[in-house]
Amino acid sequence: MSPSPDQAVIHRTELPIDDRPHGIDLTGEILHTAVRRPGAVDVWYQPRPENMESMRRSFQVVGTGQPIPTHLGLHIVGGHKGTAISPDGQWVWHVLENWCPHQEYTEIVEMGQLPDTSALCVDCGVDLEGDGHGRWRPRP
Repeated sequence: MSPSPDQAVIHRTELPIDDRPHGIDLTGEILHTAVRRPGAVDVWYQPRPENMESMRRSFQVVGTGQPIPTHLGLHIVGGHKGTAISPDGQWVWHVLENWCPHQEYTEIVEMGQLPDTSALCVDCGVDLEGDGHGRWRPRP
């Protein structure tokens, strides 16, 4: 049975455990995380409805005891979206949302591009994009 276009659904995707950010097009929060197979963390989320503007967000998996990349921030409380434990209990993985905590950025405007669409963080060098509300988020 296929849902109607205006009916809410829950999707699942895998985030590879590879020290790199990965994008998910979602509207709300991640609902659940778990490990079903080696090399990836499964994420359950509510995707955006077809009639809603895209809200692609960027996430990265980090293991317990591993260094947290600078672009994920020093204080991850708001950026922590879930924890998943491997079936054998040997590994614990954390799903973190990419963000840039710094306020200083250099806007990059190319010919034909609208202002507030692309910038680089002065402090950590993260490639940022405008969110349409005057704020910046890391580019997935």
